[in-house]
Amino acid sequence: MALLQEVLDRPLDPGYASAAQARQERGLEPSTGGRTLLLLVVSLLLGFLLAVAVVTLRAPDPDANTARAELIERIQELEALGDERAALIETLRLEVGALEGEAVGRGPSPLAERLRQEALAAGAAPMVGPGVRVVMDDAALSDADPDAAPPQDSRVLARDLQVVVNGLWAHGAEAVAINGQRLTATSAIRFAGEAIVVDFRGLTRPYEVIALGDTSAMMDELGDGETGRYLAELTDDYGIEVQVLAEEELTVPAGSRLSTRLARVGTEEGDDG
Repeated sequence: MALLQEVLDRPLDPGYASAAQARQERGLEPSTGGRTLLLLVVSLLLGFLLAVAVVTLRAPDPDANTARAELIERIQELEALGDERAALIETLRLEVGALEGEAVGRGPSPLAERLRQEALAAGAAPMVGPGVRVVMDDAALSDADPDAAPPQDSRVLARDLQVVVNGLWAHGAEAVAINGQRLTATSAIRFAGEAIVVDFRGLTRPYEVIALGDTSAMMDELGDGETGRYLAELTDDYGIEVQVLAEEELTVPAGSRLSTRLARVGTEEGDDG
């Protein structure tokens, strides 16, 4: 503490103090050139360091750019692979359908009708009929700042689509699709990062839900039911845009990511329950 106090009390070197006293004894004013030069040097040094810091912070990180480019390339490769596999699945589905037709015969039969019903229930066949169309979109951007991103609360979330789809299933929907993605018994609606994902396929706004089935019951639910009140709250509180339409003919495509699961049937001796 004593050393620190001495530094504070005597900030100048003794030589500077002696030179200043000698100038005063000769009737001259104390020299300020050294202090001015010191301040100039310090100012230039601080300005240089500040400029270097700004350039360093604004310069793009080559490692981050490389990692981002590699990630984009990987995503594009996986999307291309997914599209290729989806096309292969569609080709195999057509072949299976042809083999089924040959096996059961061309005419009507109980087996052919059962296969048709099972395909519709599993989402393996497209469906056409009356139903409802629900279109949801994020809140409109502010006119004052059109480039600003909408707040998180003003965006359509995965749980919003889950509420709508569950409400439609519970009130007469027989087939449902979101942006052309057929929902089946194994489908999932998730929120991954900034995107809504259905069956590992990212969706883009606006989100269009198409449901075939009892149009009257679904419209009642979307109007005065719990689902309708939920949509009204999204619009009134968060500005989310919602449009509900009843149409005479809508199309729900076949599922693109169908999977088969096998269940083991236990026997009397080795049945685990």
